[in-house]
Amino acid sequence: MTRLIWLEIDDQETEKKCLKTEKQLSERVFVMIDAHGILQEDGLAPVSVEEYFVVGDGSVPNSRFPITVYRNLGDDRIEARNLKDCLGRNGWIPDWFSADGMYPRHHFHSDAHEFIAVMDGEFTCRLGGEHGVDAHLGKGDALVIPAGVAHCGDRKSERLAILGAFPTGFGIHDFRLGYPSEYAQMAMRAQQVPIPPNDPLFGPKGPLVQRWTQHF
Repeated sequence: MTRLIWLEIDDQETEKKCLKTEKQLSERVFVMIDAHGILQEDGLAPVSVEEYFVVGDGSVPNSRFPITVYRNLGDDRIEARNLKDCLGRNGWIPDWFSADGMYPRHHFHSDAHEFIAVMDGEFTCRLGGEHGVDAHLGKGDALVIPAGVAHCGDRKSERLAILGAFPTGFGIHDFRLGYPSEYAQMAMRAQQVPIPPNDPLFGPKGPLVQRWTQHF
C-alpha cells in the first residue's frame, strides 16, 4: 500500500523551518520549496517528495506543472535492474545513461517530460533557466522535469551515473536552447504534452499523477 502525506508550505516562516531541517540533514537543498510530501510504501523506507514551480521568462516556457523531486529512494529502488523494471511497469522507457551529468547549457524539450535518476555520485543543476532554482542531487534522488522546463548541468562528482527515461511514445525529438523568437510557439507546444498516466516510480496513484492533475 502506498500513502502520500502532503504538507503545503504557505508562508515564509514554514519555508524557513523546512529549509533549516533539510540543511541539518543534508546539503542537498533547493533554493525554494513550494510543497513537500512524504511517500510511504509498505516494507520500504519513506521517500521525500518535493515540488518546485518555475514560470516562463520570455526565453524558456517552463511549465504550469511542478518539477517533482524524489529524495532518498534507497538502494533497492535505485539499483539498475530494479529501477529499469519499475520504470517499464509504469510505462516510462529508459532512454539514456550518462557518466558526464546533465548537458551544461540551459535547454529544454518542448515535446516530452523527462525523468532523471542518480544511481551513483552527485551533481548540481539549475532548473528553470538563468533565473531558476539550483538543485543538488545525490545517489538515490530522482526528478521529473516537465516539458518546457529548462535545465542545465553544473558541478558533478568525479564518479557519476545518471539514467534518463521518458513516457512511452515520447523522447528527445526537440532540443531547444531558449530563443525569444520561438518562445510563444514552444510554450504552446509544451502545454500540449499530456500528463503521463503513471508516476514513473509509483504508478497511477503516485504523486506525479495526483499533483499534476491539480494543475492541468
